Amino acid sequence: MKKIILLTLFVLLQNGLSAQNGSYANVNGVKLYYETYGKGQPLVLLHFFTGSHKVWEPWIDSLSQDYQLIIPDLRGHGNSNNPSKKFRHKDSAKDIYALMDELKIKEFKAIGTSSGGMTLIHMATMDSTRISSMILVGATTLYPEQAREIQKSITFEAMPEGWLPRMRAHHPGGDDQIKMLVDQFHDFAFLYDDMNFTPPYLSQIKCPTLIIHGDRDKYFPVGIPVEMFKAIPNSFLWIVPNGVHLPIWDALWSDQFLQVSKLFLADKF
Repeated sequence: MKKIILLTLFVLLQNGLSAQNGSYANVNGVKLYYETYGKGQPLVLLHFFTGSHKVWEPWIDSLSQDYQLIIPDLRGHGNSNNPSKKFRHKDSAKDIYALMDELKIKEFKAIGTSSGGMTLIHMATMDSTRISSMILVGATTLYPEQAREIQKSITFEAMPEGWLPRMRAHHPGGDDQIKMLVDQFHDFAFLYDDMNFTPPYLSQIKCPTLIIHGDRDKYFPVGIPVEMFKAIPNSFLWIVPNGVHLPIWDALWSDQFLQVSKLFLADKF
């Protein structure tokens, strides 16, 4: 047993990871789990729907050298609970602001992927002063019909191949938790008031914003990020060629995403 523990510690030190213990914050009736790494300016990392804090593992080592990383599980995901069993991105935004208040962090940078990015859009329009810069990957301002058709088609009994084993690796609540998330994803198809941002509303976002989007995104066509780029005053647009919904996890683009993100977050654009 001692050999196993020592080997684990050696691997952690070798990888340069310096994780503090995971913690919980009670916010808005939700027990929100989060992990922290490193020191420096706060950088919040928000995962996609059905993911968890674990999706950020490829970049923690590098990003934590320059930033204090704060990596929560969105409500109902991973180790976070969701007694209401409902998910709205606006509520998720309120959760993250409440977490920042709990940690006494006034201003921070942020990266959000898909639902994480949609949470950030809500946050940046709720309060234009607290996010100093943000990166949106595969986010949307609305659900187009092609997304709604996919959402309608997905149920716990009819999940795409590979979803269930991947989700089991992220959600310790097992199939009951997974079913709740899949039901919520399915119900997005019938929501029209959660993601409904017009250009005038987006123009309220004041922080520098990098928009990253795959040109083959099956949920949100490339016209959506282009319109976001036009509407957000201080924005930058990277359309990833032959990129899927979240291209940054593609081995071809993972390193480039890290390099570009670090330059952007360091205000070197």
